[in-house]
Amino acid sequence: MKNVRLLASIAAGSFLLSATALAQEVDKKAERAWKAKCASCHGQTGKGDTDKGKELKVEDMSGAKYQGKKDADLKKAILDGFKVDGKEVMPGFKDEVNADQADALVKYTRSFKK
Repeated sequence: MKNVRLLASIAAGSFLLSATALAQEVDKKAERAWKAKCASCHGQTGKGDTDKGKELKVEDMSGAKYQGKKDADLKKAILDGFKVDGKEVMPGFKDEVNADQADALVKYTRSFKK
């Protein structure tokens, strides 16, 4: 009986390690997508502190206003783009990013919280 418990404990530990490794890989993929598609305007840390970000007056993603937005709204902006007064200020990425990747990007932006 002790051996069965030990094996179950080892298996559970292996599963947790696998789940953690998978989560870390998802985070790395989101980080790579961020750098490739978002950082040129939003900056490495979401503060919009790039030349393009300053020109477009992008919102500081580390601030309370951004962080208070619903995940679904942020995902929609990633996929469909974002308009202000009818003018597109951010293109949509639905042809380049799938729904799961958009969710990962939203989660990644949550790490910018002050």
